[in-house]
Amino acid sequence: MRTLKRLLIISPILAGALFTQIARAEKMNSDTQDLVVGKMERVLKAMDSKDPSWVPTQQRLADTLAERARTRFMQEVEANCDGCKGSKADRQKAIEIYENVLAKIELNEHGPILFQLGHLYEMAGQNDKSIELFQSIVKDAKKKSISADIVSRSHAELGDLLFQKGKFKEAKAHYVIALKDKKLQNRALATYNMAWSDFNDDKLASAISTMEGLLSKPELITRDTETGASYDPVFHADIVRDLGTFYARRNISVKEIARYEVLSPKEKRKELLLNFAQEADRVGQKQAAADILSRYMDQEGLTDAETLEAFVRMAKINYDRGQTGKSTQDFAKAAKSFKNTCKDATKCEELKKTMKTYVTELHRSKKLKPDQDLLNSYVIYSNTFPEDTEMTTRGAQVAMDMGKPAIAAQLYRAISDNSDLSEKERQNALLNEVAAGEKSNDASIQKAAYINFLKKGKDEGKSFEVRYQMAYLSYQQKQLKEAAVAFNDLATDKKGNADLRKKSADLALDSLAQLKNDEQIQELAANYAVIFPAHKAEFESTSRKALMNQAAALANNPNSSKSDMRTVLKRITNTNLASAKSEEKILFYTNESILAQKLGEEEIYVQALNKLIASDVSAAKKEAYLEQLTGYYEKKLDFANAYKTALRLKMPKVSEKDREFRLGTLADLANMNPQRHYRAALKLGIKGDRAMVMRTRLVLMSGNPASELKAQSNELRRSPSLLNDTALLVFARHGMSGNLKSVLDMKEIRNRSAAQFIQKQPFYNKALSFKNQIASHMIVTKSDKQMQRDITERIKLLAKADNLLQEANRTRDITAQLMALEIVSVENDRMVRDLVNLPMPKGLTPQEQAQYVGILKSKSKPYLMKAKFAEQRENDLLNNSQALAQMAQDYRTARPEIQNILKREMTLITQLQASGKMKSAVSDALNSSQATASDLASARKSVAAEPNNAGEIVKLKTLETKMGHPLMASYLEGRLNQLQRGKSL
Repeated sequence: MRTLKRLLIISPILAGALFTQIARAEKMNSDTQDLVVGKMERVLKAMDSKDPSWVPTQQRLADTLAERARTRFMQEVEANCDGCKGSKADRQKAIEIYENVLAKIELNEHGPILFQLGHLYEMAGQNDKSIELFQSIVKDAKKKSISADIVSRSHAELGDLLFQKGKFKEAKAHYVIALKDKKLQNRALATYNMAWSDFNDDKLASAISTMEGLLSKPELITRDTETGASYDPVFHADIVRDLGTFYARRNISVKEIARYEVLSPKEKRKELLLNFAQEADRVGQKQAAADILSRYMDQEGLTDAETLEAFVRMAKINYDRGQTGKSTQDFAKAAKSFKNTCKDATKCEELKKTMKTYVTELHRSKKLKPDQDLLNSYVIYSNTFPEDTEMTTRGAQVAMDMGKPAIAAQLYRAISDNSDLSEKERQNALLNEVAAGEKSNDASIQKAAYINFLKKGKDEGKSFEVRYQMAYLSYQQKQLKEAAVAFNDLATDKKGNADLRKKSADLALDSLAQLKNDEQIQELAANYAVIFPAHKAEFESTSRKALMNQAAALANNPNSSKSDMRTVLKRITNTNLASAKSEEKILFYTNESILAQKLGEEEIYVQALNKLIASDVSAAKKEAYLEQLTGYYEKKLDFANAYKTALRLKMPKVSEKDREFRLGTLADLANMNPQRHYRAALKLGIKGDRAMVMRTRLVLMSGNPASELKAQSNELRRSPSLLNDTALLVFARHGMSGNLKSVLDMKEIRNRSAAQFIQKQPFYNKALSFKNQIASHMIVTKSDKQMQRDITERIKLLAKADNLLQEANRTRDITAQLMALEIVSVENDRMVRDLVNLPMPKGLTPQEQAQYVGILKSKSKPYLMKAKFAEQRENDLLNNSQALAQMAQDYRTARPEIQNILKREMTLITQLQASGKMKSAVSDALNSSQATASDLASARKSVAAEPNNAGEIVKLKTLETKMGHPLMASYLEGRLNQLQRGKSL
């Protein structure tokens, strides 16, 4: 429905009703009006109502009040108040006067009063009274013989009033009647309003026909004025404009567009065509709008601004038609030609506004769903008018809303790069570009925005944030080395935000963690512990964990260099664990012990194990650490410390007797007194070989070995060979005793080597004594009697030598036999020589002398034969006796105690006059170089340095067997077996 036509309806009322008054009254200002009203009111008070001048004076007063009401109303409008100037009171007073006057005059003579009163009713909001007034005129026209002119105008006024009330059908009926009067004032206006009545009553065809008919006779489009009816170009343009509205109610045809152009007054045709295009566009008739706009652009005399505006409108219409590509292209062309088109600064600004309007209108229409063409329009506009930061910013926001932050970033960059803009605008653009870049999820755009901000930004605090975001971008892209460096720079920047510095420190470490760069983590975290004292414990812990990771990696990598391990171990030993928790300390000490062990840093290794033992660990772990430390000391052959450490072991997995055996063994190897442990183990019922070993050790360590041997013999007799060896050692160390003799008499060993060896020792003494005895015997030849006595005694001694040989043979001892054989051989041979060399008796003839010599030879022959036999037997034994070979071998491998007792026997062999291979073997063995205590100590040191070197262990075992601790050989044999099974110690 028409809403802005009220003024058009009111206008004729004012024009018609006031025409007469205006014709005879001059315009008065407010003060004059007040003066006139006051004067007339005073006159009327003094005047009789029957006075012929009373009615005209009343009418004059009403006219003046009505005029003053209009003036005051305008003042109230300006003051934005309701009735504050008294317009309502003047209007109401004028109405009352007119009503009184009408009752006393002839209507045909005073018609204008009717229309003035109707106008006042309307202005006072009393439309119904106005309608009643004109209806009464129409109704009583014939009865009161009211003039046709007044009746026609009344119908026209009724049409206007009913039109305002929305009673379009009734309004049209009155317009039809009124228009029958060919002399009707403002006829064009009535026709125009009648067309609108049809339009609002949905009689579009009739409305269009009426409007076209009115426009086909432009000479009828007049307005009544003081000077009479005259052409009204403004009204004419309004009618054409409204015809466009009527056309737009239905599909606008090409014919109607052409008719519209023809019906438009030439001087207003451009404006009206543009308006028609806008209306068609408004109601969605885009094709028609484009056609109308094309006709507009064909009009002669279009200015550059008009052409550009039309071009922009065409772009928008094409966009609405769905031809978005063409629309954007059109707008782009307009923008491109803008600077060439624009010559006048003022017009340039107008053109800019036009283009801006296009974009903003387009934006308004697409506000809920912005699209690419809208964005393109903003980009085009921004490129054309880079100084318009508001529009560029809006375009960037559109890009953001559309999820195209990359374009938004470009737009913001255009602002920040524009040196003609204010610093504030450029700085804001930098911030917005950063925000757009971050939303883009495009790393290159983000990074470019960050770099641009850091290059141009003035806000140090924000610059720090951007540096953080840039570092975080590298972090997200897995450019971890770059991120770690950047985050570290931020963390160490004292001017930066405290929270971001802390986050940067955390992320620097996290980046390095992903790179598995524990070395740098350890270094940076240690530094952060100083930089961030409030988080000292946290960073110290991180540093330590990184160090532990390094240690674990090196320990588990078989290719780790000792140099790297040594570096990490040094860091571990220099680390302050004051703030570390118990669990962390345990891990620290564990890794320290592992690296130290691999590097052979024995002191650090032992310290680490002791720290673990002293830590708050479970009983099971403490037991394991003690076991580990005990094993270390054992490998180093430090049995004293091994024993001391083992004393702290609970050994829950072994029996008490086994525990006592182990403790005793370690104490024994450490040359400490193990007897309480051995006796405890035996008391607890330990059996088998271990029991025998302990009993043997108890014997050998006893203050009275023979007595202890006798005490242990009942058990040791279960192992005759062990009892035999123990008895021999007791004899070697302490000699013979009664208790030892009773053991040697035991049936289990009486025929074994110990008993035999010990039992033959008296024979050696006896043989040596007899050897000296017979060797010292001489045959004295001073007298025959003495000589005969000496020979007889010698013969007896030789007989004893034979008996001694027989005794030696019974012993089956090679040494005894050789000693006896040599005595027999030497002394019988000496006997032969002594007999042959006896002096010749005096007084014998040569024949007797020869006979005497023969007798001596005959007597000495048995001795010679015996000497030869004994010598031959001795030589045979000295060359071939396996017993002598075994003796030499036994000597070489025997322990020092046994060598001492073997040495005497072997010396006896070497002192024999005869020679032979076996004698040489014995001599060589006896004279061979023997290992010294220094050799043993050196061998032990070598094994301690290389516990897993089997060759060194074998060497040590050999030395230990010959001269070391009695248990060491078997202990080392156990080590070798373990190494052969592929287990390192």
